[in-house]
Amino acid sequence: MMKLGDRYLKIVEWSEEEECYIGTAPGLISGIIHGDSEIGVYRKLLGTVEQTIKFCLKEGRTLPPPDLPAKKKPAKRGTDEPFLRLMEIGGPAVLKLLGVAPDEAEKYRFRAVVLKEKRIEPDVEGFSLLEARSGRVFIEFQGYADKFLRYRLMANVMRGCQSEKHQGRVSAAIIYTDKAWKDAALPLTLFGERPECELTGCFTEKVLTDYTEDQLKAADPRLIVLAPFTVPREQGKESLISKGRGWKEEVNRVYPAHSVPDALNVMGLFILNRFRDMTREEVIAMLNFDLMNTVAGRQIYNEGMEKGVEKGVKKGVKKGVKKGVKKGHIEMLTDVLGERFGIVPEDVTHTIYAVGRRDVLKRLMMHAVRCRSIEDFKKMLAKEVILAGCQ
Repeated sequence: MMKLGDRYLKIVEWSEEEECYIGTAPGLISGIIHGDSEIGVYRKLLGTVEQTIKFCLKEGRTLPPPDLPAKKKPAKRGTDEPFLRLMEIGGPAVLKLLGVAPDEAEKYRFRAVVLKEKRIEPDVEGFSLLEARSGRVFIEFQGYADKFLRYRLMANVMRGCQSEKHQGRVSAAIIYTDKAWKDAALPLTLFGERPECELTGCFTEKVLTDYTEDQLKAADPRLIVLAPFTVPREQGKESLISKGRGWKEEVNRVYPAHSVPDALNVMGLFILNRFRDMTREEVIAMLNFDLMNTVAGRQIYNEGMEKGVEKGVKKGVKKGVKKGVKKGHIEMLTDVLGERFGIVPEDVTHTIYAVGRRDVLKRLMMHAVRCRSIEDFKKMLAKEVILAGCQ
């Protein structure tokens, strides 16, 4: 049974300034845990998180929402953030897919690891808090072509063991979202033909597109969130939406109530990664779940917004050159709205065409970029029309 503390991000990293490991839980605890051992700090951090939660519940205080902090890097329809969240709410299920015995899989806890000295960043490292003999598990979740993926994972394993002075058993695995990403990865042939230095076969490798939905659920029902990768990219939208609603019902059934929002968030982001023509609004309609309530979801949304604005502006400028400045501004605005929100309601289009002032159209363009929904834009449009006397 997952604890409340498992829903909060916990970070352990080396501090050059303090010459020790430091641990934090952003948004939940304000203090920092110090120590010489990475695992030791992490265990202390776990205890502090649980104590903080118990204190808040006892005092009747509202717990902060468990969410990942935004990263200062370009937003992508990537898989790292949702996979990390999946490992936090259902890591043992993923281990079962990799062939770990169910009773052993349930003993593991997971965290993201950043080995900063060498700029090596594994997606996830798991280690057992219950039995040291169970060893460590390093996992890469791969959603794009990377020729040196296997080299990178091997470096992660070696560096991680050296950093933590770990001498026990280690397992490493790669989970590919598509067979193309596995085919793109070079084999480990560092030492040529020397049989005593053969490195092939070191990793457990799984390709999600090789599985059916039923096969994933047979490994563990919680793996239903990976079901989008079992569906061809060319799947029609109507069929996909129908499947998505079925997936949502499965999530509600197999995850505890407090984990359902996280599980739906993970699955929604995997859908956006797998099906690039799907919009946030379509995923919300499919899952009846707003991705904007999560940081990772907002990152995906912002990327889509930027692309939509860029594409819409290009279309609008091209038409504006041909049909005049005013009409060009109007069509630029409607194109941006179309790229961001899909179909633009007829009443919105008519109102925009009734606006003749360039300054108003400029402000409306800013609203088109900033508003989160077409309904929000309609409210701003009504205000601008009243202020400008353009009714």
